[in-house]
Amino acid sequence: MLPATQWRVARNQTFTLGPGEGNLRSRQDLGKTGVEDMTQLEDLHEASLLWNLKLRYDNGLIYTYAGSILIAVNPYKMVADAYGIEMAKTYSGKPLGALPPHLFAIGSAAHAALPSSQVVVISGESGSGKTESTKLVMQYLAAVVPGGGSAVQQAVITEQILEAAPLLEAFGNARTSRNDNSSRFGKYLEVFFKSGAIIGAKITQYLLEKSRIVTQAPGERNYHVFYELLGGLSEAERTKYGLLEADKYFYLNQGASDCSPGRVDWISLQGAMQVLGVSESEREGIVNVLASVLHLGNIYFHRRQLRHGQEGVEIGSEAEIKWAAHLLQIPSEGILRSLTSRITETRSERLYTPLSIDQALDARDALAKALYSGLFNCRFSPTW
Repeated sequence: MLPATQWRVARNQTFTLGPGEGNLRSRQDLGKTGVEDMTQLEDLHEASLLWNLKLRYDNGLIYTYAGSILIAVNPYKMVADAYGIEMAKTYSGKPLGALPPHLFAIGSAAHAALPSSQVVVISGESGSGKTESTKLVMQYLAAVVPGGGSAVQQAVITEQILEAAPLLEAFGNARTSRNDNSSRFGKYLEVFFKSGAIIGAKITQYLLEKSRIVTQAPGERNYHVFYELLGGLSEAERTKYGLLEADKYFYLNQGASDCSPGRVDWISLQGAMQVLGVSESEREGIVNVLASVLHLGNIYFHRRQLRHGQEGVEIGSEAEIKWAAHLLQIPSEGILRSLTSRITETRSERLYTPLSIDQALDARDALAKALYSGLFNCRFSPTW
């Protein structure tokens, strides 16, 4: 009889486990494609779960159930014929488990359980496919669930729900070392139903990664919208806002990543804004804020010796100050003073304390973050 630390794993072969090296577990014969629901596994442990997922993934099956939970393995490519109107209709009205695992089955189960409120939680590591999965669930609901009101109202609500995704991605997603389209914020999407029909929706976003606005790690980028803006504006428009190529801006070139523009994405973004009811004047204001943030990032400072031995700073890039002030429609003196001194007010007077270079740079970055996050928080929490 073999010692407790030895296992016979094949004819004339043994495998020895030393102290603290773990245990051997049996591997169930799962066939070529594994099982659709991992609760069917005879021996549930980490290795058997991963082996089942691998078998299915190797055969182009990216979805697997674990009871009522759907596990998705991101293929980083579009899976042919896996989505679309016909596939959505196939899953519509079917109970969970009646058809092979699919995101549409989750959408169908949630809709079938109305009028009780339902929650679909989509979680995972960066790059696991949360953003795309969210969009696919919404595409399913928009495709198979009728809208409330007239046919025109139904079409408008459906289009607005679908167009909200690329709008939020432009302003809240960025390239990271692990994901070219990583969401850098959280969002909570509510879809409102009446008698099983969609009658409205609301998006609440939160926890935007503000630090990315002013600094990026090697190989990463700022938010997509900056590159789309610079790639999408005409030469005349770029002149109007005083804008140059993306690699000329400190807030865009720190990651030493590809700064290639996105003209097609900018055109699509303009279309999404129009669908969501963002007026032309509001779109103009959005561009003004984005351009002013880029100009602020190119402001630099020189040390300046003041009276009584104090050290302060002076602006080394007055043109950028003037552009930011022009775009924000505020006096340039106000920006200049806020970036070079700290203001303390008492009942009788206002005191100005000179800033050091590090403090001035922090003030510049704080202003840029406040502008961008203010735009994101106030403008992109739509309700229909």
